[in-house]
Amino acid sequence: MSKKKNELIVNQSNLGEKLWDEITKSIADHMPNQLFPLFREAFGKTYPKGTSIQLLQTEYPIPDKKTNKKLTSVYSDITLLVNGTDLYHIECQMSNDADMIVRMIEYDFHFALRHGIQMEAPNIYTLYFPNSTVLYPDTKESIPDNLICRVIFPDGSIHKYQVPTMKIQSYSLEDIRQKHLTLFIPFKLLSFRPRLKSKTNPIRQNELTEYIKELIFILDEEYKNGNITNHEYKDYIGLINLAAERVFNSQQDLKEEVLNVTKSVLVLPSDLYREAEEAKQLRQTLKEREAEIADKNAILADKDAKLADKDAKLADKDAKLADKDAIIAELTALLNSK
Repeated sequence: MSKKKNELIVNQSNLGEKLWDEITKSIADHMPNQLFPLFREAFGKTYPKGTSIQLLQTEYPIPDKKTNKKLTSVYSDITLLVNGTDLYHIECQMSNDADMIVRMIEYDFHFALRHGIQMEAPNIYTLYFPNSTVLYPDTKESIPDNLICRVIFPDGSIHKYQVPTMKIQSYSLEDIRQKHLTLFIPFKLLSFRPRLKSKTNPIRQNELTEYIKELIFILDEEYKNGNITNHEYKDYIGLINLAAERVFNSQQDLKEEVLNVTKSVLVLPSDLYREAEEAKQLRQTLKEREAEIADKNAILADKDAKLADKDAKLADKDAKLADKDAIIAELTALLNSK
């Protein structure tokens, strides 16, 4: 995945189910500030604007379960360090995998060993697990509000390992707008997928058009309120188009409808204003430089005039000296003749 500054790139050739993972990772990679509303929604944690957020390693080597000798790797989706102290782990899951909670324990344990272990006293360590959540972009199956696994220690104590889930399609567009969960927007087109082949309730073009306009309206508000930048606005539009490519892959008319609606907003009003201001500034700069050049030319012309005057005076002096030389020469000749 490319990491060019201010540029979000998703592998457009990968339009399978992994696309949704890629969208989540790309948002975290290129505009991690968009995760703050997610932290507030999932864990009730709020951070001030500008809080540091650092992406951490997501691959951890472990012994292969089959051979127990060779090393293999555990891969998680997104792991982060926020404000230099708080650890987070986010997974994106399309289906209701019954073993997901076990995988989450495995991911979080390795993550905690690498980033969350501290010595509190001699021979006493504390292992800090990350704040973890699983995003479910689709809702084809029933997803519990929490994934739970009981952990029983040798002393008989029982601890409940619990990970909250976030079911994106359960959030209305109004929920997304009010809670600033803008990162959910590219996934909302998945809500149309169950109706793609429906004869009783088909997707109408005007319905899709209005829906896309509502998504764009949310982006407009987020942009005007300073919650997303110009680049991020355009990135979200690009992600909506990628989602449309996947969801409406076999519905060319619907796919083109999304592209037609989003095409008109790729140039923001702020872009036009900025371009006009830049052109105005350029004209002003050129005018100022022309004035400077005119002033310099005037100064040079004045200097040239003064030099010409000096040259004329020098020429006059040279003429007078020549006259004196001629008189001296005549007197010298008269004296010599006597």
